[in-house]
Amino acid sequence: MVNKKVTKKATDAKKATTGKNVVSVVALLTTVAALSFLYFSIEGLPPRLEARPHEALGQALAREAAKLLGPGGRITIISRDTALFQNPATDAQLKGFHRTAQSAKVPVAGIKAIKIDPLRVASVPPGEFFDVLRKAAEGDVIVSLLGPPVLSEEQAALLDDKRPRVIAVCASALPARINLKSLFDQKLLDAAVISRPEPQPGGGKGESLEQTFDRWFVLITAANLSELPPATASRR
Repeated sequence: MVNKKVTKKATDAKKATTGKNVVSVVALLTTVAALSFLYFSIEGLPPRLEARPHEALGQALAREAAKLLGPGGRITIISRDTALFQNPATDAQLKGFHRTAQSAKVPVAGIKAIKIDPLRVASVPPGEFFDVLRKAAEGDVIVSLLGPPVLSEEQAALLDDKRPRVIAVCASALPARINLKSLFDQKLLDAAVISRPEPQPGGGKGESLEQTFDRWFVLITAANLSELPPATASRR
């Protein structure tokens, strides 16, 4: 009889604890929902990514890589690792690149994924870029979505004269921080894509990806280095 009473009390206590836990969880979810509603009511929804300019960028990179590719050469893409932190812009760029490369039957060797803290400026660590350059063949093309190779003098001196061609996305304020012309002079950069200060007018329904790219970006090669903005930093 005593055992039955003890068992009943234990069961009742367990039910009470479970009930309290359920109430706590429901209360927590309700609070989170309320705070979320309040935040978005004040701040509004986060801006949705405009994927088309990034797809156009990927397409332009693939076409330029195809021009620079040597006999038997292959393309290696340097990109941020999106396995842990998603990045829709990177996904759109890769989508445009692979679609164009596949259509042009351009061989892509693979992607060098760089783990990047999303709160820091995206760039390739000099040691990792040096390693990619050192392993590539003369006819290969390196396409960096994370900026140009900023190597030490010692690293640059160790590279063979017969090195791969390099295309780098140098968007936003990067051209003001790094002397891109110096990288062209050192044969560390063959083409760069920079952002326009403001997108040009246009963007109608029938606009092609080429037109979208031209509105948002400028492709810099040795032929139009004068269009590079002046670097305000001493860092090369």
